[in-house]
Amino acid sequence: MNLSVSRKLILNIGLFVVMIGIIIFVIRDSLGDIFSELAKTSLPVLIGVTVLGLASQIIEGYSIKSIAGKYNPEFTIRDGFFASAYSTFYRVVTFGTGSIVAEVIYYHKKGLKFSEGTGTSALRMITYKIALIVWSLFFLFVKSNAIQAQIANGIIWVIAGIAVTILIISALLILSLNINAQVFFVLICNRFFKKQKLREMVDRLNEQIYSLREAIQTFIRDRKAVVRVFCSNMAKLAVWYIIPFFILVHDHPQIDLLLTVALISFSVIIGGVLPAPGGIGGFEFVYVLLFRHVIGKVDAVSSLLLYRYATYLMPFLIGMVYVFITKQREIKHEIKAVKKES
Repeated sequence: MNLSVSRKLILNIGLFVVMIGIIIFVIRDSLGDIFSELAKTSLPVLIGVTVLGLASQIIEGYSIKSIAGKYNPEFTIRDGFFASAYSTFYRVVTFGTGSIVAEVIYYHKKGLKFSEGTGTSALRMITYKIALIVWSLFFLFVKSNAIQAQIANGIIWVIAGIAVTILIISALLILSLNINAQVFFVLICNRFFKKQKLREMVDRLNEQIYSLREAIQTFIRDRKAVVRVFCSNMAKLAVWYIIPFFILVHDHPQIDLLLTVALISFSVIIGGVLPAPGGIGGFEFVYVLLFRHVIGKVDAVSSLLLYRYATYLMPFLIGMVYVFITKQREIKHEIKAVKKES
C-alpha cells in the first residue's frame, strides 16, 4: 500500500470532519440570526431578495471571468460564479483569514498559474474598491446632507473611508506594477534578513511579485476588458444597493430610493475600513447607525440580516455545496486509489 496515498485520504477525511464542525458552529453562533429572520420574512420579499442576490453573484462571475479569461480562455462565467462562492465559504470557515489563499488555489485548479491567480484576486479587489469609491463620491455629491443628518461629521467619515480605500488600492498597484518598489522591498529585506532560509523566502516572494506584475500588466493592456470589469463591479454594487430599498419599501412606502441607496453606499465604504474579523462587524455597526434614524432600530436590524443573506450567506451556502461535492469526489477517488494499491 502507498503510505502517502493513505495519509492523503486520512488528511482529507479529517479536514472534511473539521470543516463540518466549523460550519455547524458558524451557522449556530454567527449566522443563526439570519436564518431566524428568513423564517419570519414573507415569501415575496424572500424570493425577491434571493433573485437579487443571485443576480449579483452572476455579475460577479462575469467580472471574474473577464479577468481570469485573459490567462485561460476556457475559464467561464460559471467558474467565476463558483470562485466567488468558494472564496466566501472559506472566508466564513477561516474567520476572514483564508479567503484569498482559497481563491488563488481555486484559480490554479482551473488552469491558472499561481501568479495569474494572485493577479486575478488582486485585480478583482482593486476594481471592486474603485467601484466603491466611484459610487460613494457620486452619492456624497448628491446626498451629502443625508449622511450629515444621520451622523455627526458624517461627511468626514465618508471621506476618510474613501481615503483609506484609495491608500489600499495605491499600495496594491505600487507593489504589483512598480519595479522600483519591488527593488526597494528586496533591498530592505536583504538588509534585515540575514539567515539563508529567510533570504530564500524573500527570493521566492520576489519571483512571485515579478510574475504578478506580468500577469496584471497582461490584463490592463486590454482596455476593453478593464472597462468591462469596472462596469460589472458598478452593476454588482448597484444590485446590492437596491436590496435594502426592496426590503423596506413594503413596510415603509414613503422611503426614498436615492436616500436608501446612498446610506448603504456610505455604510459599505465606512464599514469596509473599520477593523473587524472578516469585514463583517464594522459594516453592521455603520448600517444600523445610519438606518435606525430613518426606519427605527428594529427594522434596520431586520433589513441588515436580509441584506447579509443576499450578499454573504447565499454565496457561503453555494460555496459550501460546491466544496462538499468536490471534497466527496476527492475522497472517493482516494479511496479507490488506496484499494487499488492494496
